[in-house]
Amino acid sequence: MERRIARALLRLSEQTGRQVPGGILLDIRLSRQDLAEMTGTTLYTVSRILSRWEQEGLVKSRRERVLIRRPDGLVQVAEDTSPASADAGGEITPGEDARQSLPR
Repeated sequence: MERRIARALLRLSEQTGRQVPGGILLDIRLSRQDLAEMTGTTLYTVSRILSRWEQEGLVKSRRERVLIRRPDGLVQVAEDTSPASADAGGEITPGEDARQSLPR
């Protein structure tokens, strides 16, 4: 789930991001509920992940505003291909063929 949220924030930063002192400000109103709906998760999950990322210095989230403080850190989360993150995100990693896991 972290990968989905990181990817959504990075995509939004490319579309609406504005360089400001301290990072990239998403130049749109974005509530945690909006982010949850965009990524197919719950408000609780988004809040928990964003709170942890704030503690780690990756983002700063305030009342419908998100500042990406360390885009490189979010890229690492978004590109994490470890088995644990693949299971958590429910996504197939690039290069992985879904047909390999189907019974013949």
